Amino acid sequence: MRYLVRALKYLIYFAIIFFLIVGIVYLFSAQKMAGIPFSGLFKEGSLPKIALFFVAVAAIYPKLSFYKKDLLLDGGFTKHAELVDEVMNNLDYVRETEAPGKVTYIRKSGYARLTRMYEDRITFDFEGDAATVEGYRKDLLRIISLINYRVRQAAREEE
Repeated sequence: MRYLVRALKYLIYFAIIFFLIVGIVYLFSAQKMAGIPFSGLFKEGSLPKIALFFVAVAAIYPKLSFYKKDLLLDGGFTKHAELVDEVMNNLDYVRETEAPGKVTYIRKSGYARLTRMYEDRITFDFEGDAATVEGYRKDLLRIISLINYRVRQAAREEE
């Protein structure tokens, strides 16, 4: 269900951006001066093809953009929970929910959340030494990399 909601959000997002760009081009073009309507910018029969293209891209985009990755932590997630909180706070995330075996974070900034269409949630599902982290691919890879770096740095300092 979440996949379908994401796909619909991205379909609307892509359509809005497309029509904003085409609208700006139309406003500053010679065709407006010549009296050609907005729909005259498109070749006859091309709008259904454009709509089909947007539907296809919106259907594929959530699969490519959202990701699950395992995070292996020496000593388990609970041992490094404070470090994870610190990393997430430094990246402008705030803890949203906490349940046994699961912690979720969202962006602090309302603007950042809006630009991601409120699909900014990072979820840590942990059991034992491994944690499964789920979220937006670009953010997720940066977060996991930073956590791994900080864990290694803390291990070196303890030696």
